[in-house]
Amino acid sequence: MLVAMKPSLAAFTLAAAFASCALPAQGQGQGGTALPAAPQPVPGSLLDRGASAAPAQRRVSSGSGFYVTVDGHLVTNHHVIDGCKRIARGDGAALMLLANDPKNDLALLHGPPVADAALLRAAPDARQGEDVLTYGFPLQGMLSSSGQLGAGMVSALAGLRDNPGQLQIDVPVQPGSSGGPLLDRRGQVVGVVVAKLNALRVAQMTGDIPQNINFAIKLAPLKALLDAHGVRYATGRADARTLSNLEVADTARAFTTPVFCQR
Repeated sequence: MLVAMKPSLAAFTLAAAFASCALPAQGQGQGGTALPAAPQPVPGSLLDRGASAAPAQRRVSSGSGFYVTVDGHLVTNHHVIDGCKRIARGDGAALMLLANDPKNDLALLHGPPVADAALLRAAPDARQGEDVLTYGFPLQGMLSSSGQLGAGMVSALAGLRDNPGQLQIDVPVQPGSSGGPLLDRRGQVVGVVVAKLNALRVAQMTGDIPQNINFAIKLAPLKALLDAHGVRYATGRADARTLSNLEVADTARAFTTPVFCQR
């Protein structure tokens, strides 16, 4: 959910203005009376179709995810699926929660087998200034349902408040981008998109709107989650050729999916 965190007065600093990037649930407002109300997502996700309950009662939110095995193991963010009564991928097929890592905001799901899975980069970690790309499904029902590619670079090697488990990136992300892959120029996964700085809250505190300050979870926490649960993921070759944006999009489209959550 796109939620502005409410720090205490003692901790009400620039670093505390932070927002996750899952598309908000229907019927769910945004905290903070000084901020404008959060826009409501457009109805029409797969979990809404044919529903007899009112949209506000069903409360469907969405994020992104990507397959790490062709056997159906799928990764997304913990906050995307937290509290869900039902989880489904883009075609409506049910997904089952296998494991959670709330500390690093990761979740491991399982669903039907697929034809393609992501390659995780073997080594080294992403570097400051390295070109990176994202693929995900932001603003489901408003924007393209076929997925969106974003491009930018690694801005810093730590996240909010020097979080060592995250990268700061300048690739644009939107609600619904959470859980999508962060990719290098070889199309290999180097992280998981997780959040963006809350521009409205920062503007309230500083009088200036921050631009392109977003975050991704590093590869180490992701690999640790997969290793802990015996998931045998594949890694890419360090000498693999550099791909064009077109090729990265084609590669990522094959192993990414929207993740819908019914609460």
